[in-house]
Amino acid sequence: MIKRIWSVGLFCFFATVGYWHSWEVSQIAELSSLDSSNPFVVAHRGDEQLFPENSAEAFLSGARAGADYVEMDVRRTQDGVFVIHHDDSTGRSVRCAQSEVAIARASWSYLRSECRYKDLPPEKGQVLTLAETLELLRKTKTGLVLDVKPVIKENEMADLAEELLRLDPQGQCALGVDLGGTYNCFSNIIIYVNDLPAHDKLWRWAKGLESAEARYKVLGAMKFLKIVHNGSAALKEPAKYLDNDGIAFNMKATSVEDIQALRAQFPEKILAVWTLGKKAEFDLARDLKMDGIITSHLHDYLGLWRSPSLLNDSAKE
Repeated sequence: MIKRIWSVGLFCFFATVGYWHSWEVSQIAELSSLDSSNPFVVAHRGDEQLFPENSAEAFLSGARAGADYVEMDVRRTQDGVFVIHHDDSTGRSVRCAQSEVAIARASWSYLRSECRYKDLPPEKGQVLTLAETLELLRKTKTGLVLDVKPVIKENEMADLAEELLRLDPQGQCALGVDLGGTYNCFSNIIIYVNDLPAHDKLWRWAKGLESAEARYKVLGAMKFLKIVHNGSAALKEPAKYLDNDGIAFNMKATSVEDIQALRAQFPEKILAVWTLGKKAEFDLARDLKMDGIITSHLHDYLGLWRSPSLLNDSAKE
C-alpha cells in the first residue's frame, strides 16, 4: 500500500514538472517566433483615430479593424477599483457633470455616475473598469496591452494579479486547459508597469523567481515589457531595462544608431516602438526590424501594410 502511494506521488510530481517545463518551453518558442518583417500592430488607447481614447467604442473598433493588440491605460480609484483612463485627472477626454477630479482621489461610483467620454452618447461613454474591459474583449482574438500608470506601486501588484486571474477562476490554465476567454491563457497579453520596482515584483512572481501565490505563475505567459522614453537608456543599462521580455520605447526620441544597436545586441528581445502616426515612421520602424508598432493612426497603418482580404477576415472574427 505504501509503495503504491509512493508510486502515485512520484507520477503526479513528474507529470506536474513535465507540464510546467513544456509550458515554459512553449512560451520561449512563442517569443522567439515573432516575425519582425511583419511586426504586430497595437491600437494606441484603442482606435483613437475614430473614437475617444480608452472608450469601449475605441477598443471594439480596434479589434474589428484588425489590430493585433489594443492598448489601454490602467489607473486606480481612491476606493481601489482599477479603471481605464490615461490622464491623472478627468477634463481632457472625460468630462464630469459636477467637477473634474483626480482619478486617484475619485470614488468609482462618482466616475460611473457623473463622468462620460466626450463625443459619445452617454450610454456609450462610460469610464470602464479593467474588469469590464477584460470582459468586453475576451471573446475577440485581439490581444491586450496593459499600460499600468506609474501611480500604481509595488504594494498593489497582488491586487492587480488577482484582477487578471479572474479571467480563469477555476485555474484551468495551470492544468494546460484553455476554456476560452483567457486571452490564450494570458499569452496574448502584453504588460508594462511604469513603476519599475512594481513591474519587477509582478514579473518575479509570474516567473517563479520570488515566493508568491503559486497561482501567479500562469501570468508568466504574459509578455513583460519595460517602458522607457528613450531606447538609448536601455542600451546603456541593459541589466535594468532588458532583463524581462523586452522594451517599449519612443522611437522619435531614440537615435537610429541606438535602435540598430539594440536590435543587433538583443535579437531575442521584443522591441516595440510608440507612438507612430506617419508613413515615414511606419517605414522606418519596419526597416529597423521592430517587433511591434504602437500607433494612434491604426487605419493609416493597416491601409498601407495589411491586405484587404486579411482585414475582412479579421472583421468577421
